[in-house]
Amino acid sequence: MRREVTPEELTQPLLPPPEAVARVLAALEPLAARAIPLIECAGLVLAEDVVADRDVPSFANSAMDGYAVRAADVEGASAERPVVLAVTGEIPAGAAGETPVAPGTAAKIMTGAPVPPGADAVVPWEDTDAGADGDSVAVRVPAPAGRHIRPAGEDLRSGTRVVVAGSRLRPPHLAVLALLGRTEAVVVPRPRVAILSTGDELVPPGGDLGAGQVHDANGTLLTALCAQSGAEVIASEIVGDDPGKIEAWFAWNAERADLLVTSGGASVGEHDWVRDVLSRAGRVDLWKVAMRPGKPVLFGRVHGTAVLGLPGNPGSVLACTHVFVAPALRRLAGRTPAPRTVPGVLTAPVAGDPVRTFYCPVTLDGHEAAPVPSRSSQALSHAFEADGFAVIPPGGLPEGADVTVELFGD
Repeated sequence: MRREVTPEELTQPLLPPPEAVARVLAALEPLAARAIPLIECAGLVLAEDVVADRDVPSFANSAMDGYAVRAADVEGASAERPVVLAVTGEIPAGAAGETPVAPGTAAKIMTGAPVPPGADAVVPWEDTDAGADGDSVAVRVPAPAGRHIRPAGEDLRSGTRVVVAGSRLRPPHLAVLALLGRTEAVVVPRPRVAILSTGDELVPPGGDLGAGQVHDANGTLLTALCAQSGAEVIASEIVGDDPGKIEAWFAWNAERADLLVTSGGASVGEHDWVRDVLSRAGRVDLWKVAMRPGKPVLFGRVHGTAVLGLPGNPGSVLACTHVFVAPALRRLAGRTPAPRTVPGVLTAPVAGDPVRTFYCPVTLDGHEAAPVPSRSSQALSHAFEADGFAVIPPGGLPEGADVTVELFGD
């Protein structure tokens, strides 16, 4: 089956990349927040302030294995004149520590155990000599009040705002929430993404290749890039150049995903059905961007779900995912959409494109940005060592020109 190519398609004006990106992001909102188990929250954005409802730690405890003592009893202790104290008990971690330490006595104590009443210092084991029967201990150093004791609330005080809404949760955040007894956090969830590779020539990796067929690289590339951007990939499938099957894929996955991402079928060829199907089953909000590689990128909606359609060449998929898909996912996840950037200086001239912004892969050495030679938008191996894209305006830039480098990664 072939589609009719119209003159209007061939003369469609190109949108500048910043305008296209702005329009995509303006059409998206962060997903509704919900409570998620802590162990699943790493990298997610907190949707509400967390306020400590208790002190952490909730009791004064020992920072060392040793002996809980009264500071006044060991004030003059030295190696030459150790102070001998009677050992009245032992306080392991997790014990109540209620037996008081009377003058002239000590209690054996483990790290993390509560400091018993009467004691106001801890002497480490290595600064003591236990008596032969274990009923006494010789202390060889003084221990001022508070020595080796972690006071209640040392880490957090009750009523303190611990983590503010909008924070991206890292492992230390999650550990502190666990210390507060939390098992969940109210966060913006991971966006769910469904990925479609289109083309009669595509065969899944591992499948047998027929004449003119290639293994699908885009499904793997998009799955990895979306996961790297914090998304949950719920589907990654191949559909041939069949408009009915493409429309059915849209209908099924639009009910389950927050974003649909396709590769191939977005240009003006007779077998490019993605845009045609999307315009009939939903709507196309923008198409064709003045960027290289990746001009025929499109954005729209089908059954209420956002769709980003990318070209089929892997190099274009890499660039378009960086410019559009990753920012869209960060927007849905409640994060700052823009990529991380650093200033760079080109180590070689870049010819660029007469009318399009060129996203040139570069390697970085300090601020030196070395362009990575690229053979075509079909090639991908040239990007193995690249650290990001240098944004090259139409017309190119000479060696030594200042550039902004948009870094790869989350």
